[in-house]
Amino acid sequence: MHMEKQKTFLAACREQAKSKNFALELAELLGLNSDAAYRRIRGTTSLTFTEIEKICLHYSLSFDSSIGYSGRSYPFQFNSMFKDDFQILEYLKEINNSLLSLSQDPNAKLTLTAMDLPYFRQFGFPCLRRFKMFYWQRSVLNLENFKHLKFNASIFKEEYEYVSDEIFKNYHKINSTEIWAPETIDSTLKQVQYYLESGLFESKESALGICEDLHQLLSKLEKEALLARKILTKDGETYSSNLTMYQSDILLSNNSVQGFTSDRVYTYVSFNSFNSLMSYSAPFSDECSAWIEQIRVKSITLSEVSEKLRYQFFQGLRNKIKKLEEVIKNSL
Repeated sequence: MHMEKQKTFLAACREQAKSKNFALELAELLGLNSDAAYRRIRGTTSLTFTEIEKICLHYSLSFDSSIGYSGRSYPFQFNSMFKDDFQILEYLKEINNSLLSLSQDPNAKLTLTAMDLPYFRQFGFPCLRRFKMFYWQRSVLNLENFKHLKFNASIFKEEYEYVSDEIFKNYHKINSTEIWAPETIDSTLKQVQYYLESGLFESKESALGICEDLHQLLSKLEKEALLARKILTKDGETYSSNLTMYQSDILLSNNSVQGFTSDRVYTYVSFNSFNSLMSYSAPFSDECSAWIEQIRVKSITLSEVSEKLRYQFFQGLRNKIKKLEEVIKNSL
């Protein structure tokens, strides 16, 4: 292996390492002494095929993506939701760990296209996030212990509340660009309407509580668009970062999220409802960045300027929620 590529490969492994002493961890994994591990890290001794295999399996890392492979096949990471050992809480913890890692990099930023409501945005509103957690487990994962339940906004699990709060908080620490559309909240409104028509709300108050949270979300987002800053005050602490917000009138075909760090780009593409495919392959990330940029340049800037257009955009979203509220009030 070319030594520069070996160093790049091991640098990617270091990011995944559980121990602060990567050399010691590598030595234990490969059955080497610390000097031999350091020689491989510095690129003075080549890794063997067996060592590469052990490293890739241990760190769940794709070798070709780490060395700048430029073919047409790209590796992705994802969580398999339909295996018996899938735990949604662990899935949320992984999302939070990724955001926490980004928030600790002073050069990090996020860019996203919001075909649907981003997790990072909806998790700050208790009734809305409890509904989403319930919907995913009952209607997407079809979990046995949810099959005969109806949604009650006052019932929740503490561990879900904690990790979703952390996700919301850590998102506010990272500079971001968000591209929204008039359709961004449509899927959530349809989910509420489906539950309404299927008799899956325990009370009218639970359904209306979701709508109220959506109104609060939009009010917060509109204020942040005006200021060009995300702002969250919680438990006496304020978290804030730069925000550039756009409105796209071109239908967004998916939720794409790109996390930019000092030395790498992580690209997430939504699939299977709330799951995502992640790749840090440079060619794939470049392609997604180009697509997002094409959407951005055709979009309207809602941050700081465009007062009239900003008002019209958010008022259009609020009118959709109000129509659903009327349906809820006249039913159940």
